[in-house]
Amino acid sequence: MHEQRIIELITRKIAGEATAEELGELSYLLTKSPDAVYYEALLEQVWELGRNEEKPDLDEVFNKHKLKHKTELDFRSDSKLKLTFFKKPAFFLTVAASILLLITTHFVKNYIPATKEERIEVIAGNGIRKEFTLPDGTIVLLNSGSKISYNSDILDRKQRDVSLTGEAFFKVAHDKVHPFIVKTSKVAIRVLGTEFNIRDYPEDEESETTLMKGSVELTVNGRAHQNFILKPSEKFAMVKKNLITGSQKSSSVLTIENISPVVFGGNEYIEEISWTENKFVFQNESFEELLPKLERWYNVKIVLEDPNIGSYRFTGIFINENIIQALEAMQLIKSFNYKLTENEVKIY
Repeated sequence: MHEQRIIELITRKIAGEATAEELGELSYLLTKSPDAVYYEALLEQVWELGRNEEKPDLDEVFNKHKLKHKTELDFRSDSKLKLTFFKKPAFFLTVAASILLLITTHFVKNYIPATKEERIEVIAGNGIRKEFTLPDGTIVLLNSGSKISYNSDILDRKQRDVSLTGEAFFKVAHDKVHPFIVKTSKVAIRVLGTEFNIRDYPEDEESETTLMKGSVELTVNGRAHQNFILKPSEKFAMVKKNLITGSQKSSSVLTIENISPVVFGGNEYIEEISWTENKFVFQNESFEELLPKLERWYNVKIVLEDPNIGSYRFTGIFINENIIQALEAMQLIKSFNYKLTENEVKIY
């Protein structure tokens, strides 16, 4: 539904033409399209080819990108919810051709060549979790609907900078000479060698940093004078609050607290990092709060047709359950109905 507008906004972003309002619109639309996390990486390839080649091979671009995300595509091939963007190469080719047209008309005349810095991106689409190792030996676990990027020459730099959108757990390789810095849309975390989790999805009003080992120094974007030092088993949270009901004016509430385990069946689980063991743990959360988490975890679009259901609260743990089993388990706690269609779940 939103594909064409998302592609237009991504193209403007890549070209450096997007306004602040358009970037905000893009962030919102990306939350409404589960597969759109792949668009930007793919269209950036088309953009680069369009600037560097007279007539780029779009079929080759599509096939390379499809191969790169083969795990996700294979995983979803058995799902009732299909990845339409990758299932329709003809649609991709039409879009790519449009991108090239934009390059050769409006954007290219305003383009000023910049110093070439290759950025490496790792993407985990909705329903997918990944583990990989950075060039410095740092181990990263990337949660669903997340993206991480870093410079290809990260080992040659004075500090190891990484950008994150979404959620990731880091086991940072110790290097006292080269600090490791993770930047998100809301915070920057500086460490030397430690283990910690960051959750900062653009669509969420809350951002969390949880420290498991070592220490981290955290700075909130726009508040360089405020630094926070976390100790093991502490969690920093930043929650966006509206100053006046119905108003667009807001402020951020900052807290630091000790994490405590959730107990199920005599077993203890750390809610903040349980996802790293493929366990979806939630405690006293409303259905409205759970919706984006369920969408990312199961790669589904969920529509809450009865707003009253949004206030229902749940505590639980999902390990191997699929979306249907998860919803049926939640129905044992609160009464509601659901309907599964080809590409979404309706709750009523």
